[in-house]
Amino acid sequence: MKNATPALRQRLRRLKLVLMDVDGVLTDGKIYHLMDGKGELVEFKGVDTQDGMGLVWLSMHGIKTGVISGRTSDGLAARARMLRMSFVVQGTVEKVPAWERILREAGVKDEEAAFVGDDLTDLPLIRRAGVGVAVANARPEVKKGARLVLKSAGGAGALRELSEAILAARGDWKAILRQYGAS
Repeated sequence: MKNATPALRQRLRRLKLVLMDVDGVLTDGKIYHLMDGKGELVEFKGVDTQDGMGLVWLSMHGIKTGVISGRTSDGLAARARMLRMSFVVQGTVEKVPAWERILREAGVKDEEAAFVGDDLTDLPLIRRAGVGVAVANARPEVKKGARLVLKSAGGAGALRELSEAILAARGDWKAILRQYGAS
């Protein structure tokens, strides 16, 4: 994130926890419903693998991650385990109590946490977080309340963009580039 102000870079450096919404952030917001052979509804969501790699790198560099989602999905829980997420809260539209519980468990203050969202239910946490983040396709009201608006849309590289910015602010990104022969 080349155009980040020194103040934003400082906030990114202090982060110990990155939490996010799911639909519209970790995914592009589309949900596909199919019926299985037993007549049960099956839900499918698409995720971006580069977002996933960015989240794994955060975990590898000591930053905890997690989701707070209004919907419930077994697939999401499995994906969160793959991405080494520390916190998964599902089925809650009112997200502040989950935020407070997670921060207590993690031993983190508001200013040491980021929240990434796209819709109105995310706005209280975006405003409360040390780094409140909106994806590019977020509601205008959410973008207005965010400290950082990403160039990438939810489910299309937004979390990778944020992960790289955090790792760069902490001085870890160049080491990742060297590790893979990209520098």
